[in-house]
Amino acid sequence: MVVKSKIQLIKTILSSILISLVGCLGVVFSVLYVHTFNCGFCYEYSSIIISLSVGFISLLTALAIAFSNTAKKFVYKLFLLVVVLISITVFALYILKTSGFLTKIDSVEKFRSYIASFGNNAIVLFTLIQFLQVVVLPIPAFITVGAGVLLFGPLKGAIFSCVGIILGSIVAFYIGRIFGFKVVKWLVGEDGLNKGLKMLKGKDKIILTFMFLFPFFPDDILCFVAGITTMSSSFFLTMIVITRIISVFASSYSMNNSIIPYDTWWGLMLWIIFIAFTIFSMIFICKKGDKIEKYFLKKKRKKK
Repeated sequence: MVVKSKIQLIKTILSSILISLVGCLGVVFSVLYVHTFNCGFCYEYSSIIISLSVGFISLLTALAIAFSNTAKKFVYKLFLLVVVLISITVFALYILKTSGFLTKIDSVEKFRSYIASFGNNAIVLFTLIQFLQVVVLPIPAFITVGAGVLLFGPLKGAIFSCVGIILGSIVAFYIGRIFGFKVVKWLVGEDGLNKGLKMLKGKDKIILTFMFLFPFFPDDILCFVAGITTMSSSFFLTMIVITRIISVFASSYSMNNSIIPYDTWWGLMLWIIFIAFTIFSMIFICKKGDKIEKYFLKKKRKKK
């Protein structure tokens, strides 16, 4: 009993230290971010904004520590998640603001030029942005993937994109899995989440696999949603690796005009057929997905 209590005490102390460090990072980078403004509202009221942000982050950090050793685990996880997301966001905003990145994402070419300016560090920066694009940054995927094709070519661009996007997808999934419905609702919105869950009910595996495999769907948000479905972690990890590799490589080579050309009549016709097929398949799977999923489950049981 004494040993267990000591181990528990050590875990509590380490947990408190870790939460405090995350909170400190949030405080430091929120202050640094506000100081990057030299005009406008944030500049004029910088002292008030800094005081409020420091006080808010400190309060959330203290609450996360206070609830970490109680039975109210959801409250603890909620405060911890908010602190982590705020810290990641202000850190990302500070880096992006000081580097000038925020003015470089309105087109593929500008984004490509910006990444290329980092020389040997371009690969690391590009992979990091692809990770953040899933979890934090509202950057259209076609811009980042397209920039990767222009920078590194379709093969290397797809590889670097896959690394960042797959890691981001896994983090988003576990945010949903660990923190649950209320947190995902807060992150993606109640209406969108309810519609998504209603559509996925009883057929989450077949529908999510299809959505991740084909373009035109908000697959970054779906990573969070997948975390609160009945989908197992092992299935998600296998599915996300396979579908992301297929979709990213297909997108990269499509943008490179290597699969179906955009500059011929037959190429445009094939793209129209592909889009129509995707829409039709999605409608069919949404209506019959539960039956399809049950069919494959029966086949799997028979093999066993």
